[in-house]
Amino acid sequence: MTIVVGADGSVASRAALTWAIDRARSTGDDLVLATVVDDGWGTVGGSALAELKGAAERGSEREVEFVRGLAPDLEVSTHLAVGSPMLALAEAARDAALVAVGTHKVGYFHGHALGSRSLQLAAVSTTPTVVVPVTSWRGRSGVAVGVSEGTDSDEAVRFAAREAKRLGEALVIVHSDGDEERPAPAERAASLAAAVHPDVSIEQRSTTDPASGTLIGVSRRAVLTVTGRRGADGRGFLPLGRTNSDLLMNLAGPVVVVPAAAAAAASSAA
Repeated sequence: MTIVVGADGSVASRAALTWAIDRARSTGDDLVLATVVDDGWGTVGGSALAELKGAAERGSEREVEFVRGLAPDLEVSTHLAVGSPMLALAEAARDAALVAVGTHKVGYFHGHALGSRSLQLAAVSTTPTVVVPVTSWRGRSGVAVGVSEGTDSDEAVRFAAREAKRLGEALVIVHSDGDEERPAPAERAASLAAAVHPDVSIEQRSTTDPASGTLIGVSRRAVLTVTGRRGADGRGFLPLGRTNSDLLMNLAGPVVVVPAAAAAAASSAA
């Protein structure tokens, strides 16, 4: 399998690339460094486009050298596309294990931050999307997963269980906006996780606090915070949801948005 990384040489991009290198060392996945020449409106002329593509190719080679300097044994390749950056990244990652991008956004701004392209990617990608902020990864523990009523978060729970096993961390199941005395969604998620990896340590947390604020707080301490995303509706629309949007705008650690499986989406739409 491959990990596709949005690579443009920026500090944020390097944060995502460093995260992806670390994961690929553990999983044996190949890295694909995807660079997109932004021409979403198709307005860049021929000579200018050729110049931009040349610069992008040179930048891609610098990023390959960065990877080889940190992990010379990893298989790494490049992918160059022209168009809308996040749509092109989603297309490049269609058959990948996951797609990773970086962000400068760190902290809790109560949803008033400016729009972020990472939200667009997480909304349209059919593979898990990792958004990595430029922040310290030291002193973190646990893989957290937010769960909800129904089956929308099932794939996220399975993904989080596998990551907890890989990282040797406890799996922390978080259910918000619920009844602390009736933690049924968290218990169901724990059963799903145990079916994936019975030997993973599992903690359950249920709270009546809003889900977005709870997960933003969790992301400050967790090695990884995982959340689910609904499948496409009958019109092909892929809703990101308010909780995921707020989390991605204000994340304080790496966050993975895992889309619901196609089968689950089909059954819920029926």
